[in-house]
Amino acid sequence: MTLFKNLSIKFKMILIIQIVSLLSLLIGFSFMIFSNIKNFKKDMENNTIINANLIGEYCAVPLAFDVSENASETLNKLQSIPSIKVGIVYNDKNEVFSQFPPNLETPVPAPEINKPGSKFEDNYLHVFQSIFYENKFAGTIYLKVSTNELTVKIQQYLLTMFYLLIGILFVNYILALALQRILSGPILKLTTATKRISREGDYRLRVEKQGNDEIGMLVDEYNNMLEQIYEREESLKQRTNELTETLEDLKKTQRKLIDAEKMAALGQLIAGVAHEINTPLGAIRSSVGNIKGSLNIILKDFPNFIYGLPENIRQVFFELTEESLKNQFMLTSKEERAYKKEITVTLEKHNIKNAYSFADTLVDMLICKDVEKYLILFQSEHRESIIHMAYKLTGLQRSTDNIEFAASKASKVVFALKNFSHIGHSEEKVLSDITEGIETVFTLYYNQIKQGIEVTKNFEDIPKILCYPDELNQVWTNILHNAIYAMELKGKLDIRVYQENNYIIVSITDSGKGISAEIKNEIFKPFFTTKPSGEGSGMGLDIVKRIIEKHDGKIEVESETGQTTFNIFLPINTSINNFDQINPES
Repeated sequence: MTLFKNLSIKFKMILIIQIVSLLSLLIGFSFMIFSNIKNFKKDMENNTIINANLIGEYCAVPLAFDVSENASETLNKLQSIPSIKVGIVYNDKNEVFSQFPPNLETPVPAPEINKPGSKFEDNYLHVFQSIFYENKFAGTIYLKVSTNELTVKIQQYLLTMFYLLIGILFVNYILALALQRILSGPILKLTTATKRISREGDYRLRVEKQGNDEIGMLVDEYNNMLEQIYEREESLKQRTNELTETLEDLKKTQRKLIDAEKMAALGQLIAGVAHEINTPLGAIRSSVGNIKGSLNIILKDFPNFIYGLPENIRQVFFELTEESLKNQFMLTSKEERAYKKEITVTLEKHNIKNAYSFADTLVDMLICKDVEKYLILFQSEHRESIIHMAYKLTGLQRSTDNIEFAASKASKVVFALKNFSHIGHSEEKVLSDITEGIETVFTLYYNQIKQGIEVTKNFEDIPKILCYPDELNQVWTNILHNAIYAMELKGKLDIRVYQENNYIIVSITDSGKGISAEIKNEIFKPFFTTKPSGEGSGMGLDIVKRIIEKHDGKIEVESETGQTTFNIFLPINTSINNFDQINPES
């Protein structure tokens, strides 16, 4: 089996065709051979019975008149038929009347009276036929015929069929060698193109399509994937260059303003923003590394991998990756552990080896429920490579999403800096779901949160509201970032989203060290920060407050040692401005 796996697809197809053809021919030839051998025997038996009946007719009169010499004369004529070794005529009393040859050494048991029959035994055909004279039983004729001629005939027939089988297999091999190019040709071209792309890193290359079958569809999707990769790579380069240029501009501005006493605060601001831009750049670099690593594996192994899967397993494989990519939520450490345990129990119940390892991978892919519909993947002998490839494919998509989100985040930071003194109104409000934005930001901070933060989310069903979703994402980003920093990557984070009267309320509570009463009223002022120099600009919560006020909402903070809560109030109807209708304590 290992040798077969390592063969090229060309030889695999030829070998499969030959094996299938050989099995079909063997079945057909076996049926034909056994049928013809049976016919050969039947023909010999019929011919012998005819001879027995003919001799019996000649011996009927001698039997009736008890003239054995005439019967012996008739039996002696059997010498002309070499295959007949023995001929005996019995009278109606089952006594030997005449025999051939006359000096028969081995006696033949007398047959049953008037019971004709025949049988093959000990390389001979034994035939008994009744003799009648004027419709009265007169005796029995017995013939013993050698089957040597039949054996030779069967051997010659088998040899002929063997030569015919070899000839057919040879012709079949020539046809398979010619026809396999129809299927293997496009696949080999796809493999060659993949190797070239992997070697040269040129995603502008395309694979030539040769038909509209499944391989043609694969080529189309493959070319589409290359086009998307190329576009994202170019977009990534452009955005990275823009961010790098912006970062350099900020640093130059900081150096120019550092000596100006009046612009000292702005210099600190630029330094902080430079740090905030570095964060998404780091995320972009990390995601690019993940993409390169995954692409090298996918571009090299995916074509052979996907066509090596049986059709039923391939379909379930695509369903697994599709569901993984559709799932865009965050899991707390507690939820992860619960799902891993549940999936492990399910897999072990079906005797799947390495169940915990597979459960860990499925949870990373956000496949948390109904894993039994993918059992066929885990029951395959290639389950490890199948799950590994699915993990790489979905990881590639999530890395590109992280890049896009990080670049967008950095762009919004620069936008906020440029418009620090006045938040513009160039964008129009759109109908958006608040919880979707929170989940998006959670995705960005997933790697930091999962290290030691237990997250509890309680999202009630709320209506969509008119808002600036990108700017609200900046709110969730800043508050979550501060919460993570305050907990030093360890603690509990509670998120509540609910409706009260005409407001959507987002409550974010962390178990960090808290905010003292002395600085509680200062945290929303520009440039105020409790972080060490270089780790914060002091503008994060000021930007948050400005965005919330732009939405006709408000933000409140409650803090004590070990618990800090930020409550954000967003009106469902933007014409409502009476905040006294809300009980902040609720």
